[in-house]
Amino acid sequence: MNKKCIASGVVSALMFITPVLSVTAAESRSMLEEAEAVRAPELSPLAYQLAKEAYAQHKSSEADLEAQKAINNSLTMSSHFQTLIESRDRMHAAGAREIRRDLADRAEEAFEKVVAAVEEGNLHRAAKESGNAELLTYQAEVVAAREQLTRPIARAIAEARKADGGRYAPKAFAGASEGLKQVERLVSSHPAARGQLYNESRNSIALAGKAEQIGVQGRLLHKKPAMVEEWLDSRQHDLNVIAEHLHITTDKETTDEQVALIMQAIDQMKSGYEAELADASEQINRLQGHVSELDAARSSLDEARYKLQLKRDAEAKIAQLAKLFNPDQVELFLTTDADVIIRMKAMNFPSGSTIIPTESYELLELTGKAIDLFANRAIRIEGHTDSIGNDEYNQQLSERRAMTVREYFEARFGENHREITAVGFGEDHPIANNEKAEGRRSNRRIDIVLIAPTMDTAESLPQQAALPQ
Repeated sequence: MNKKCIASGVVSALMFITPVLSVTAAESRSMLEEAEAVRAPELSPLAYQLAKEAYAQHKSSEADLEAQKAINNSLTMSSHFQTLIESRDRMHAAGAREIRRDLADRAEEAFEKVVAAVEEGNLHRAAKESGNAELLTYQAEVVAAREQLTRPIARAIAEARKADGGRYAPKAFAGASEGLKQVERLVSSHPAARGQLYNESRNSIALAGKAEQIGVQGRLLHKKPAMVEEWLDSRQHDLNVIAEHLHITTDKETTDEQVALIMQAIDQMKSGYEAELADASEQINRLQGHVSELDAARSSLDEARYKLQLKRDAEAKIAQLAKLFNPDQVELFLTTDADVIIRMKAMNFPSGSTIIPTESYELLELTGKAIDLFANRAIRIEGHTDSIGNDEYNQQLSERRAMTVREYFEARFGENHREITAVGFGEDHPIANNEKAEGRRSNRRIDIVLIAPTMDTAESLPQQAALPQ
């Protein structure tokens, strides 16, 4: 009887103890996740590994202690050696290990010495080691970036040269060659400008491709001169179709005269429309003098109509853009204020990094074409994180990521002078449950907000672009 009572008491005690152990284990797991969020596996590997081992052995107090050390060391690395960390991230993003493994390995060894010094609490030695690490990382980064960004231009130029692109398309060929020089200079002097580098490289490759295409056509026309007649007949047909729609006759004129007549007809149509608009405006002004008491109501109605028109236009464009994007990559939203949100679901930064992954540039370029449709809208890049990790760290990380994307679009829209801002919200605007891994993954995101113009500014802004093909 006594034995049964003792056994019952032990079971009861275990029932009370087990939840406590479970909570402690959960807390330790949370500490490990926080350490991972600040890149402890890379920036404090020793303390992080000890924390993992202690956690696996259910030594909760020891696990928490080592996890906190890993967090502190990682934050020290981020605050004191941010330039080195970003250079290393760019080195990896450019594929340095595949291009020059020896250089990448030497840079990694130098980086590990900085990390080891920080883990030992010796910031003075870490600072000394960082000089060599920065040099080696920079060298590996430049070599990898040159291979990734200049070699494709050089290959495209070589193909254009084979097709006599320099002869038949000298302007495009020269532009591609100058672009190659510009990218080479920028890679050596400022490899951190990856957004600008990517755009310069893409534009140069496009020019070389244009020169190659024209060169191929030029050779073909040289071999088959009769094709010139076919080309001119095709052009004449296009001019006749345009002239027919404008209700003008161009039978006896030369090609240049036909073009001039078409342009004149278009100008006359524009003048006619402008005159009609002027008459309508005059009538409106007269009517306004008689209905001044309705100004406030009319203004409110005009604003409502304007917002409704904005939404309708945006909805039509979003419907078109939905065909361009894979829903797993991008989501498109329209807010009640007629703002358009492009949510970059597939743009996944490496943990704790602000460097755009190479595979994300194609998505950014496609997004740029989508933004072209909304030429009269300011652009706001928003960075968001999950709730794992230090609040201040998450805030700064979201800001830096948003700024990195802004720099890309500033280079992409450079000649158009688009208004682009960047803001980081940290963990303040979640769209999913941070308690679950899937929710945290959704919360780590970049949102691109295309801000609806007000009635006051809409008329002075650029016209919309055509839908991308």
